[in-house]
Amino acid sequence: MKAMTAYLLIYNATCAMAWSVCVARTVASLVGGESAGDVYSRVGLVLMVAQTAMLLEILHSLLGLVPSPVGTVAIQVLCPIFVVWGHLFWVPECQQHWSLFLILLPCGVMEIVRYAFYVCSLLGTVPYPLFYLRYSLFMVSYPLGTAGQILQALVGMGAHWKFASPLWYRLSMIVLLLYVPGTRRQIANMWGNRKRSFKKRNVVKQEEEVEEQPPQGVLWPRTKNGDRSSTLTGKRIFAAAAAAGPEGARAAEKVMREKQWRFAYNRHVVDHVSQSLQSTDVCLAMARAGLACAQDSFRFARWGHPEMSMREAMETFRASAFETAELQGDQPLPGKREVTLSYGAETLGEPYYKFSKQRDRNINGLELRQQLDAWVEYGTMEADVAEALETLQLNQTEWLDLSDMYFVLLGAGSAMGPLRFLLSLGANVIAVARPTAFKSIFQLAKSSPGKLIFPVKAGTDWQRLLEEGDLEGLAQLSGCDLMTQTPEIATWVGSIAPGRRLTIGNYTYLDASLYVQITVACDCIIEYVCKARTDTAVAFLGTPTDAHVVPEGVAAAIRENYVRASWWMKFLEAVGVLKPNKPIAAGGLHFVDTISIEQGQNYILAKRLHHWRAMVARTDGHVVSSNVGPPTATSSVKSNARIAATLGGMHIFRPMEVVYQELSLSVMGALLIHDIRNPRSAAQPSTPLHHPLCLFQATGFHGGMWRCPYTPESIAVPSVVVYYLSTLWPQLIAAGAGAAAVVQYGLCGTLPWGVCHATSLVPAAWPQPVSALLAALGHGLAVPF
Repeated sequence: MKAMTAYLLIYNATCAMAWSVCVARTVASLVGGESAGDVYSRVGLVLMVAQTAMLLEILHSLLGLVPSPVGTVAIQVLCPIFVVWGHLFWVPECQQHWSLFLILLPCGVMEIVRYAFYVCSLLGTVPYPLFYLRYSLFMVSYPLGTAGQILQALVGMGAHWKFASPLWYRLSMIVLLLYVPGTRRQIANMWGNRKRSFKKRNVVKQEEEVEEQPPQGVLWPRTKNGDRSSTLTGKRIFAAAAAAGPEGARAAEKVMREKQWRFAYNRHVVDHVSQSLQSTDVCLAMARAGLACAQDSFRFARWGHPEMSMREAMETFRASAFETAELQGDQPLPGKREVTLSYGAETLGEPYYKFSKQRDRNINGLELRQQLDAWVEYGTMEADVAEALETLQLNQTEWLDLSDMYFVLLGAGSAMGPLRFLLSLGANVIAVARPTAFKSIFQLAKSSPGKLIFPVKAGTDWQRLLEEGDLEGLAQLSGCDLMTQTPEIATWVGSIAPGRRLTIGNYTYLDASLYVQITVACDCIIEYVCKARTDTAVAFLGTPTDAHVVPEGVAAAIRENYVRASWWMKFLEAVGVLKPNKPIAAGGLHFVDTISIEQGQNYILAKRLHHWRAMVARTDGHVVSSNVGPPTATSSVKSNARIAATLGGMHIFRPMEVVYQELSLSVMGALLIHDIRNPRSAAQPSTPLHHPLCLFQATGFHGGMWRCPYTPESIAVPSVVVYYLSTLWPQLIAAGAGAAAVVQYGLCGTLPWGVCHATSLVPAAWPQPVSALLAALGHGLAVPF
């Protein structure tokens, strides 16, 4: 048994016994007809010790010994301590008041159950009756216990502190005012815990009663401990890539020795990029080693078959599982083909959310060219992005006719995928998505001039549904699962539109470790299709929050922007809030570390797999489009309040610009067409690049992140502050005034002039009924108001 576990066992068992003594002596006194004062004389000392010992629980939470939030624990502990040490211990009237029983009995029983529950949890098993009481008693004990604490404080205030210490009287009044929101939060927290705990216990119970079905599809490999650790496997993949680099085994060992991978992985990604830049051959060797390790490490499970590596699975399961259906759109091809971007207004230096109503406004022609120049001048995008879009504009009549082009979209229903854009230009889109996504996909296809090609379950009557126009019924028979049907999807995609050139793009995204799993699945499919059809083009959507090679002018721009940074930025840098964005030189090039640690180790691993596959595919002769997109305020991103606030304040750091999803989709779609159509684009394998990583340097619409004088991680806090100050200033002023009034009342016993003046306007007769009611209530409760 670990020392910390043993300590927690002793602590919880001791507290349970102390509260048991309090409850047992209280019950015995009540049976004997003793008063509250008699009870306090028997249990007061034990109560004070047990209540004070709870301060250790705040320390437990701070040190991470228990998973409970520090704020919640602090409220649970400090409120009763305020009562027992602030009133009960000093005021005899409190010790003799009947509300003492509400503290000793409802709260005491609840504490006995709570500590007993913790003891059993540490020992590995919790009996169901104890579990039920732990997450049910609060419905009774919290209201009664809170009422007892409030009454004890009121008795102490009225009987003693009002005369003995007016300052403590006023402070107690302030604390009591906080009891209402505090108690509400406590009860809401316990209701949430109850719901989650019962759900978790029911799941465990079901798994015990019914033989658990083994997981299927793409899986993380098991470790020696039997778990499927994403951390260890991620380290092994990076270590395999490092072993193929210039430092060999020493670099791989450095990765594997990292104990704090979750919080330090970014440093190893930076090392990886730096080593990759030593030479082209080294970079490609590291990329191939990383991809091979991923496909050999990740497992594929299917009922009736032994678990095997992804590489083996792609060779084992080749049977056809799908038939092919087509849905032609109802709209004609656009009469005039024109490069168009969805951009509401020039948001340079302004928060994006101010222009939400104009987000669908389209710009094209001369207005588009002027906006491109403005973006380049401000630093939001690189000059080659503007050049690419202008080249596309010059050839728009020919290049924007996509009726002869075939695009495979892995994750066709993705919010950041180019499905709508491609269909609007008449493209043939091969949609790979789950059945649940096809209802909306069908609606998009029908209202477009494009053609949708999609998988349907073999042996079903999908033709009748298609002929009858029953798209809702057809959706139930359509689609596939990238995670569990990976080999069959590869076989199906490889057979689509024979003789036509495919462009296959990975636009999938899932949370946490699932993102890597689906990335590995898509990588296996892309590799299979590229080998089966050597003219296949590949597409990825890049993120600005990565370690990217940047043009030479970017490094100089960062230094210039840093010199021109405002005084307040320099101050925040001096106090450690902001960190300079320093370009890193390696192999005759520069790259920037704009990794956001909060996005997590799995996110960066998935993006690194994208990079590796892109470089390897281009080296093998495939066209590869992988453009970096700007920070985008999608619905899913804005659902996280903190991230939404960060995006809402980033504009204060020139040249940062956050954009809406409509602009990102139109820009990334246009760059994809340019990369494939333009024989001189960086995506073309015939176009010479200084280094394979320069593929991600080309046409970077990074939203200013590459050129920002400070790192994305460090600008988050000031951005959040600015956002809340800008959007919630009335509430903040009101809250500040209220806090000032409370402080003034607590320290001086007076209220601000405005409050006093407002109360003087109330007719004198109005407060009389309220005063009478309070007097009657106080008399009934034996509380001296």
